Amino acid sequence: MGYRHPILEPGADARRDLLAAAVVLGAHLDAPEGEVDEEMLVRALCAFMDAHHGYLTSLGARHGITLDSGPPSTHSRHSVRELVRRFGPTA
Repeated sequence: MGYRHPILEPGADARRDLLAAAVVLGAHLDAPEGEVDEEMLVRALCAFMDAHHGYLTSLGARHGITLDSGPPSTHSRHSVRELVRRFGPTA
């Protein structure tokens, strides 16, 4: 059993998770037009966004910054599901 570095190891895990989520999302985006399952696409996009957030969090831990350390955003944040609900799937 080896020593796991408390800051560097989660960063490697976060990079791996982000890459895996990107590959899954890319596979859904690359599907032929008639075979696109919009629910699966939304799930893959949500998983990618969660992995992206985890990756940014790991970078923050590594470099001593926080995601909310900047000025407040003037844009409200909407979840992917909320955007799909409001605007519907795009064709």
